[in-house]
Amino acid sequence: MLDAVEKALGSGAKLQEDLFFGQESMFKVEHPAISDEEFEKNELLRREKETLGLYISEHPLDAVRDQLRRKTDTSLADLERRRDGEIVTVAGIVSALRQLTTKKGDPMVFMRLDDVLGSAEVVVFNSVYAAARELLMVDSVLVVKARIDHKEGETKLIALEVSSFEAVPERREVRLRVDARSARAGIIRELAALVRDFPGEAPVVVDMVTSEGPRVFQLGPDFRVQPVPDFFAEAKALLGEAAVV
Repeated sequence: MLDAVEKALGSGAKLQEDLFFGQESMFKVEHPAISDEEFEKNELLRREKETLGLYISEHPLDAVRDQLRRKTDTSLADLERRRDGEIVTVAGIVSALRQLTTKKGDPMVFMRLDDVLGSAEVVVFNSVYAAARELLMVDSVLVVKARIDHKEGETKLIALEVSSFEAVPERREVRLRVDARSARAGIIRELAALVRDFPGEAPVVVDMVTSEGPRVFQLGPDFRVQPVPDFFAEAKALLGEAAVV
């Protein structure tokens, strides 16, 4: 089928459309259904946690799991296996807060931090609290640099630094530009291989320039991609600098 698609690069727009929209084509068009208005996800998850003590439908950090992993060096579930006094960077969502006042009159906070794999209590003393107090709220997603404390038969984290986590919006689709008027033989097969090398969830849309005008095609569900810098670099090397829209 790819051979036929390659031949279509030099043919008329009608033949291109027939091939790209064909049942077996890698460019099989999808028609996503318009979903009904969803119940506010955060509210649903909050109610699950309050009522059942755990998340049922999904974890609120599922969508940003990869981004959080790049900012941390361990999960909360692995803390017990790390040595006492070790400095780690973790991240999670605040599920509970309790503020106390020390004998000296200084504020301190006990915070429950949850990630996808586990949870831990984080102790925030006044020296750190002063800089982070506006961040310490239930449902906030935080990145915490802390010292592991295995004393008194349980594992705690003593916060050294607290920062807010800001998710980077994921690309919902990847658009590539192919000039069918000048594309070399075999380019479609190479494009298919490139997409296969970076499997992911982002749909791929191809803006094709033909001798009869522009055409737009969306790759089928088997050709979704992970929109990472390496993919875009290779796409530009394959299709040219103007390939990434």
